[in-house]
Amino acid sequence: MFSAARWRLTAVFTVVLAVILLTAGVAIYLTTSSVLFARVDDDLEERAVRDLSDFVGGGGRGRGPGGEEFVPHTKTTGGYFYAIVDTNGEPLRSTNGDPLLSSNVDPDGLAPPPALQDAMSDGKAFISTKSSEGESLRVYVLAAQTQDGSPVLAQIGRSTEPEHSALSQLRTVLLVVFGGSIIPAALAGFVLSGRVLRPIKVAMDSQRTFIADASHELRTPVAVVRTNAELLERHMASGSDQARSGDSAAVDDILSESERLGKMVDQMLTLAQADAGEMSLSRSEVALDELIEQVGRSMKALADARSISLDTQTNGNVPVNGDPARLHELLVILTDNAIKYTDAGGSVALAVNRLPKRATIEVTDTGRGIPPDSVSHIFDRFYRVDKARSRDSGGTGLGLAIARQIVDAHGGTIRIESEVGKGTKVTVELPA
Repeated sequence: MFSAARWRLTAVFTVVLAVILLTAGVAIYLTTSSVLFARVDDDLEERAVRDLSDFVGGGGRGRGPGGEEFVPHTKTTGGYFYAIVDTNGEPLRSTNGDPLLSSNVDPDGLAPPPALQDAMSDGKAFISTKSSEGESLRVYVLAAQTQDGSPVLAQIGRSTEPEHSALSQLRTVLLVVFGGSIIPAALAGFVLSGRVLRPIKVAMDSQRTFIADASHELRTPVAVVRTNAELLERHMASGSDQARSGDSAAVDDILSESERLGKMVDQMLTLAQADAGEMSLSRSEVALDELIEQVGRSMKALADARSISLDTQTNGNVPVNGDPARLHELLVILTDNAIKYTDAGGSVALAVNRLPKRATIEVTDTGRGIPPDSVSHIFDRFYRVDKARSRDSGGTGLGLAIARQIVDAHGGTIRIESEVGKGTKVTVELPA
């Protein structure tokens, strides 16, 4: 699923970039073409007025549509060509019989008769033509009159091959830029889409793992409850004294597993609320030193039952702004874990200290410790260092995950230091 999504994102990114580059390239090309040929037209128009009015030759003097005078001549300058023609496109001749054409005129490159008629109507016209050799030309046609009032048309033109060559080079550059950008962009899109999808994939994998682990954890107590319920049903049907004697144990098992199920559901709900950002805190001033003493007293019976010493150490008043119930739950989780994984004869210590701008809680035990490769996973949901022993002791694998969520909700930090065979130290820092 994620592979297909990654390819789709890459394709969309590449197509969008291609459309943007293509649109920009077309705009650049059309703008450049318009500017180049506008300059050609302006140049031809200026030369038509300047050159044809300044040249002195043997032809008749005439006037353009703006009243400017011009004298046709056969002079050729700078690659431009000139021609004076009648309304049918036939070259006029001077008094000595020479055609009023520049020596470099290609008759095929002059404006055709339909264009001449447009020029006569509008006074002037710009025409794109081709020479006999296929060269692109631009011709400016100017309507005028001879001194005797006869209509004539002056044509001045030049090759536009330099402009077409420049546009061809521009097309090549744009195509190179387009091709050179799309391939790296596609690769970059593939990499970026992978990075964008990675957190989603991790979240989905975590969700699947969470559901699988939760289903596995819930299966055992549900099976115990169902088995004992069926046993009770058979006992009730048989009505024997021996059957009734086992009912008490079955009921105890049902109550125990039901309690475990309820606790697990509550923990899963807490984590779901934290994931949705809905973990509510009823904040007030909490005296951590008093809370430590309270948790120590409540957990002492459990420690004594396992022959473990439980000590508390407070260092004066240590107030924090937090949720008393959540902080109490945090301390119970950490203390309960320390007791569970400490063998008989060991010790567990709870300590609270006030530091500048923060308060620290330390839960230290002399238990078996945590292997280095497991420390980074210790806050993962349903993660157990010793799965068999954890199930025997009734753990769900959600306690430390909830502990981290509680600390995060209070804006604090939690870290674990552990050495196999020597014990574990959990340190919580909260804003004071």
